[in-house]
Amino acid sequence: MKKINQILSGLIVLAVMASSCDSMLDVNSERNMFPENHKIDSPNDSIYSMIGIFTKLQKIADRYVVLGELRADLMDVTENAGPELREINNLEITSENPYNAIEDYYSVINHCNYLINNIDTVLVSGGEKSLLKEYAAAKAIRAWTYMQLAMNYGKAKYYTEALLTVQAAQKQFPEYSINELVPLLIQELEPVKNVETPGAISLGVDMNSAKLFFPIPLLLGDLYMWSGQFEKAAREYYSLIEENRYVIDDRYSSTWTVDNGVFVERDMFDQNYLDIFELTTSEQITLIAGSTELGEEDELYKMTIENYEIMPSQVSIDYWAAQTYYHNENATIPGDLRGPAGSYVNQSTPNISFSASDGILKYFLMWNEAEVSKAVMVYRVATLYLRYAEAVNRAGKPNLAFAVLKHGMNADALAVDTIVPRHEKYSVYTDSTGTFIDYVNFSNIAFDDNIGVHSRGCGNMDRATDYVIPAMPTKEDSILYVEDKIIEELALETAFEGSRFHDLMRIAIRRNNPAFLADKVAAKHTGNEQAIRSKLMDENNWYLKK
Repeated sequence: MKKINQILSGLIVLAVMASSCDSMLDVNSERNMFPENHKIDSPNDSIYSMIGIFTKLQKIADRYVVLGELRADLMDVTENAGPELREINNLEITSENPYNAIEDYYSVINHCNYLINNIDTVLVSGGEKSLLKEYAAAKAIRAWTYMQLAMNYGKAKYYTEALLTVQAAQKQFPEYSINELVPLLIQELEPVKNVETPGAISLGVDMNSAKLFFPIPLLLGDLYMWSGQFEKAAREYYSLIEENRYVIDDRYSSTWTVDNGVFVERDMFDQNYLDIFELTTSEQITLIAGSTELGEEDELYKMTIENYEIMPSQVSIDYWAAQTYYHNENATIPGDLRGPAGSYVNQSTPNISFSASDGILKYFLMWNEAEVSKAVMVYRVATLYLRYAEAVNRAGKPNLAFAVLKHGMNADALAVDTIVPRHEKYSVYTDSTGTFIDYVNFSNIAFDDNIGVHSRGCGNMDRATDYVIPAMPTKEDSILYVEDKIIEELALETAFEGSRFHDLMRIAIRRNNPAFLADKVAAKHTGNEQAIRSKLMDENNWYLKK
């Protein structure tokens, strides 16, 4: 009953933000609420309704990162950490833990429900259904939030009507597992997947609303991936890549200066990997935004830098250290440049002053440089490509998936049959011609500069003769090998960004092998590995207790 009342305190009405776009995230706005049965039939109403949803999303932004990373293998606690963070790290999260606030997820869902239930989707302005974009956007945010609930708690209570009274909130709603929830969400999103996101509005310093929305093809891709429909997932990811010309080029690559085959200097701060985490880069697809100007504390900055409560695990540091940087086949050096000075810093990192032993750096620019704006990144271009690689690999195309990591998806790579065999890229083909499978064609000139994701931190991968798929007894073995490389690449590229635990969970469930997750997480817990592994071999312990 207590939880119900907590939920209702944020659910009964939909808060609407006041006056100007610059203060859109002002949680202290005195602008009031929509009454019951209020019709959202104007652009102003729809904008303010979306702002209400964004405001509720802010409450789960920090925990998206903390729960998604601290329970996994790449992030660890320091001796400064408080009991709530230690609980999460040790997978002993109590119902009183402030990061275990299930009502905040339902608050987002209820706000989405209110907009979806009340918006006028047939209103026509300028020859188009002017409010349909907000309707679709709310459905997308609702679907993402439901998946967060299911992945964190194992099940989610499913309802699509706004709860505006105590009586309504006390109804018995069906509770669905991930497998039960996914087809419902697909059914919700499929009819609106071609609806454009709402237009951008200025929100002040270095921020616009275009990055606050969740692309429906990306969400559908993730849902299809969870349901094992890998070709459908690949098509959705590809459609988003192709439509937006999302490219992984060398602008965010970190490099070495090499003189006569000798590595002499790291070029760390000149258009490199760290720049991704500024608020204005093309790499970002979806952000959850907040504002320190409006009195909201920057908890993630405090935890990682100011109070130094969380840090990179030794497991994550070892991942980057185990890689090789390639200038050419004759000039190599140990290490992945996305690690030191890209994802974390330490006392020995050149040109950076940091007194602690190892500190997470990724969001320093997003939280600090803009001064009044902050954000948590949910999706970015590299994530999209790695999801695409995961999907095509499981669709029976391991060489194509590996090309995403090593060579990049471009016409030159696709033209080489030893990189991507003909049966993996063509639907119909001869020895000299072929018709690309609809989700494989990267021949457009926009993709000419596409590089492999691994190249961002490891240099010229075309010269890496030892970064290959080894000979395997069966194609299934090759698929598993490449999937292992993809999950490794997700660690190298997206560490500390919030998705690690769920990435491990998704693969473990797919393989029907809880040890895949248990072994990786346990490796972080030096001296307590067996106890952690034993706990995680029981899938019930993957989820938070309500």
